[in-house]
Amino acid sequence: MTIELTKGDRFNLSKEAPDFKKVAIALGWQVSQTAQNCDIDASVFMLGADGRIPDEKYFIFYNNLTSPDGAVRHSGDSRNGQVEGDDETVYLDLSKINSAIQEIVFVVTLHEGQEKNQSFSQVTNAFIRLYNSETGNELVRYNLNQIFSQETALEFGRLYKKNGEWRFQAVGQGYNAGLQSFVDKYYVENAVDKSSNAGEKVDDAEVLRRFSDRVDRLLREEAIEETPIPASSEAVEQPAATPVNADTVQSEEEKIDNSALENLEPAISAEEFLQRYEEGERDFTGINLAGVDLSGKTLDSNVSLSQANLSHANLANAKLTGVNLIGANLQGANLNSTNLLNADLIEVNLSGANLTKVILYSARLIQANLSLANLSQAKLDSANLTTANLSRANLTQANLPNVNLTGADLSQAKVTKVNLSGANLSGVNLTGVSLTGVNLQGVNLSGMNLSGVNLTGTNLSYAKLIGINLSGASLSGANCLGANLDGANLTGVNLIGVNLQSVNLSGQNLSGFNLSGVNLHGANVSEADLTSANLCGANLSYANLEKTNLKEAKLVGANLDNAKLAGAIMPDGTIHE
Repeated sequence: MTIELTKGDRFNLSKEAPDFKKVAIALGWQVSQTAQNCDIDASVFMLGADGRIPDEKYFIFYNNLTSPDGAVRHSGDSRNGQVEGDDETVYLDLSKINSAIQEIVFVVTLHEGQEKNQSFSQVTNAFIRLYNSETGNELVRYNLNQIFSQETALEFGRLYKKNGEWRFQAVGQGYNAGLQSFVDKYYVENAVDKSSNAGEKVDDAEVLRRFSDRVDRLLREEAIEETPIPASSEAVEQPAATPVNADTVQSEEEKIDNSALENLEPAISAEEFLQRYEEGERDFTGINLAGVDLSGKTLDSNVSLSQANLSHANLANAKLTGVNLIGANLQGANLNSTNLLNADLIEVNLSGANLTKVILYSARLIQANLSLANLSQAKLDSANLTTANLSRANLTQANLPNVNLTGADLSQAKVTKVNLSGANLSGVNLTGVSLTGVNLQGVNLSGMNLSGVNLTGTNLSYAKLIGINLSGASLSGANCLGANLDGANLTGVNLIGVNLQSVNLSGQNLSGFNLSGVNLHGANVSEADLTSANLCGANLSYANLEKTNLKEAKLVGANLDNAKLAGAIMPDGTIHE
């Protein structure tokens, strides 16, 4: 059950959910129609006991998506905030967090908000929520109800460690300042060169560009050297972000342990990467290959690109069979016709990626982010997409037989003419999805809510639909051959033209239903209520109608050859022997 927090509230994660290690912090918002050019960015500062980031790589944003300890991964930039739901998500593995890190702060800023005269007054329905990234179960949520008339930056929430326990606090503190003020507050030295004019106003893009340059330079070093914390630094002339009252995190005497910091590979070109590959290197964990062109290339199955940054990379027609891409960032990448057979893509970020005709047979995409990805004509036979995010993805004509979609989010996705035969759809979110022409042969949809869903022309043959809610759904032209509809809610469903041969409708309430001309050959309709139903011209041959209530039903032209009618109440009220 979700716990609703208000500003300042705290939640002891370690105590309330001691086995809760893989956490997702999702942030969402909507912008008003008059401010469609608002660009809202979420950033993460991983702080030591002194309230500062140990080095540049512990500032996580859209151009530095993964922390060096592999514990924190940013989903990437969402530019418009016009769609309901999560806009940007930060994934955390509490078991991997560097021992030096004692606090993780989540900040949201309006890009160039001051220059554009924008503020958070133009942002509505903003929230931060914490959920189990393995199960999707939400633990806590903080809906931002305050009104910010001038503020352009917001410290939304924070995770902090106290007495060895991880706790979450809903902060909700706004500032009339840019991202630079947070950099000044949390960084060991100013991100802006000291040669900059003191009165210069630096926009967020320039702050991040200069910060990225520093990260790149640092990553090119062979080892990370400890950097002393200066007593003071020259700040750019902007309002400084002031701290919010909160629990003391740790004692000031505790020093940051830099020994656990891991070195990351520097940003390199395709040529350098391929040279290293040809020389026999296979472990490229955490490498920065943003924008690299590896189209048509083949990599051995023992190559590791785990946690690699491949955002906007061109991998079209590449052969990456069995490659380790766990936690990699492939946001916006081109994977058209790429072969990823048996690839390991757990927790990979493929949001907005082009996966047209991609081969993902038996690939592991557990907890993968595929929101807004183009998967048209993709081949995902037997792939594991447990708890994957496929919201607003394009799956038109994709092939997903026997795929595992347990707990996946398919809300607003396009699934026209998708092959989902034999797929596991247990707990799938199908909000706003049309299943027109989808192949759901043999699928288990028991207990699911498909109320009002368009299932026109859908193949539901031999599907398990026990207890399913199909009220108001459109099944025109659907094939339900041999499907089990025991206990299903069919209120308001139009079954004309639906193939119900050998279907299980035992005990169903079909009173008053129009079933004229429907094929119920061999169907099990025993003990069903068909009072006043229109069965004119229906094919009921070999159907089981034992103890079925047919009182006042219309059976003109119905085929009852070899039907079982023992104990049935006939249209005239008599009981068939």
